[in-house]
Amino acid sequence: MDCNLKFGLKLYSTNTDLIKDASKLHEDGLFYYVELYIIPGSFEKTIDSWKAFEVPFVIHAPHSIHGINLARADMLEDNQRNFHEAQRFTDSLGAEIIIVHGGNNGSFDETIRQIALLGEERIALENKPKMGLHGEICVGYSPSDFHRAKREGVLYGTVLDFGHAACAARSLEIDVMEIVREFMAFEPKIFHLVDGESSSERDTHLNLGKGNLNIVDFISVIPNESMVTIETPRDSSKGLHDFINDIYFLRKMIHQRSQGFQKLERVYGRD
Repeated sequence: MDCNLKFGLKLYSTNTDLIKDASKLHEDGLFYYVELYIIPGSFEKTIDSWKAFEVPFVIHAPHSIHGINLARADMLEDNQRNFHEAQRFTDSLGAEIIIVHGGNNGSFDETIRQIALLGEERIALENKPKMGLHGEICVGYSPSDFHRAKREGVLYGTVLDFGHAACAARSLEIDVMEIVREFMAFEPKIFHLVDGESSSERDTHLNLGKGNLNIVDFISVIPNESMVTIETPRDSSKGLHDFINDIYFLRKMIHQRSQGFQKLERVYGRD
């Protein structure tokens, strides 16, 4: 298991009140980058604050809750307008990745068409669960969808969300690590890590250690030096306290796992 992973803090573009606390955590080495989820209409009011925060950024374009659903032809104009704002954040902050979702209650063929129309090679497509939180049917939950996007020349990069993969595996009735290995073949640019319930088709987004997903197995397939966004929930009244706990949990787990391997090596040697 590699320990040299670059952990990311997920923030909304409207979370400028958290920049001071986040800056201290960055100085203390608790995370390497910020994954900034863009709330539509926030650029003018927030961009100066984010530009003053000198950390690497990854941009997450809005998803269907906030006005981008690439699977719906009737939303094309809204999609392009909101995506353009995400591009403005990306350009202003020097980011190299714009994460997008495939959408829901629509067609993955339409998703492919709209990604092509955007003409943006910084896009990284994130895998989804099959079943959304409110019963919607998502697109882009299967590796076969990603193969189609690749054949059409619009798969510029991918994001492997382990929680989403676990949900999709449940829907498809296959082993979660089977679908993880299939998505790994696309060489993801970034990873999303959460805990959840292995029996659920819906993404419960639990803090690390609060569910029963096999976080160790997920971490074990991530290449050294990769970017890993901790996508766990935060109690807004506690600032970044929940994120700190998740980072400590993860580092302790990785350390214990590494110590176990070292003990086995001392007893049995290495190949």
